[in-house]
Amino acid sequence: MKIKLAEQSISKQEISDLVDWLQNTDRYTKGEQTTLFEKEWSEWVDMPYSIFVNSGSSANLLIFLSLLYSDKLKNKKVILPAVSWATTVAPAIQFGFEPILCDCDPEDFGLSIEDFESLCEQHRPSFVVLVHVLGHANKMRQIREICDKYDVYMVEDACEAPGSKLGGKNLGSLGLASSFSFFYGHQMSTIEGGMVSTKDRDLYNTMLSIRSHGWLRDNEPYFRQRYLKKHNISDFDSKYFFVFPGLNIRSTDLSAFIGRMQVKKIDSFTETRNKNYERYVSILGNKTRIQRSDTDLVSSLGFGVVNENRDKIVRELNANNVETRPLICGSIQEHPFWNTRYEKRPLPNASVLHKNGFYVPCHQNMSSEEVDFICQLILKNL
Repeated sequence: MKIKLAEQSISKQEISDLVDWLQNTDRYTKGEQTTLFEKEWSEWVDMPYSIFVNSGSSANLLIFLSLLYSDKLKNKKVILPAVSWATTVAPAIQFGFEPILCDCDPEDFGLSIEDFESLCEQHRPSFVVLVHVLGHANKMRQIREICDKYDVYMVEDACEAPGSKLGGKNLGSLGLASSFSFFYGHQMSTIEGGMVSTKDRDLYNTMLSIRSHGWLRDNEPYFRQRYLKKHNISDFDSKYFFVFPGLNIRSTDLSAFIGRMQVKKIDSFTETRNKNYERYVSILGNKTRIQRSDTDLVSSLGFGVVNENRDKIVRELNANNVETRPLICGSIQEHPFWNTRYEKRPLPNASVLHKNGFYVPCHQNMSSEEVDFICQLILKNL
């Protein structure tokens, strides 16, 4: 039996409920279910506004583009985590920002506080994007203090962290905007899908427009009328009136229907993932370097390990039907999409993770025996 990094979170009952809904509706694209899912997600995550999109990658894309078209940015400089996902960083390149990589913290694998402050002092960026790697919070108090000191907006990539909590608050509710992923392999699934949440009403409305071609049909009346009056547009012409160079990154009501069922289960999934994480810590914590953080409740996407014997350990795990992966992208600057465009800078912590880091399964369907089995294989090869 293979111990997979992820297993299906959509139950047979949910599939049955979906079939019943499909047989009794004639609207499958973005509609009522999407609006209800966005509202329920906002209530759960504790952010006023949410926008459902077709992936977590598109969620990041939408945040970057909406900030670009807002009046919030003092320049186009953005600090990005060296240990992150490719499509956390890619929008900065695609939209002509000036991206600057920040080294990682050696414990939680988020932003290095020392490197982050040094970069803020040197570059005075408009915003920073941080990633809660494998569900672990960055050092949020220090990061917030630095952001306040240098007038930097904070954006959270919480794609790997739905359900994780810090100080009683959900990760993804602590910054100006946040992205989430509902891909099959994540904590909850809409098959494919993602969400943006934000505290800023104008930014929310800008995102609504950009998500659907750049038109105003989905917007709140105050935002819609602002542009219609400015350009003297009639109600009839407003149906195909475009104010931003937009995208089409909408998801479907089918996916939203699944998401509404999934969000009811995410808290129980998180409890189990956190329990598995703590079991790993109790067995491996004093034996090898593991990912640690101040996160109150870790909705662990996977259990992160850093060891010089990585290749040997991974071979043993694979031979025993345990799936493994590198620590997400490792160091971004080791990948051609980055290093063929930008000069490398010293990122010592990220370089170690790139060479020696990996993660193993920690999902909600795992048994304690499976956690113990994986730990034994790791310990055997230290």
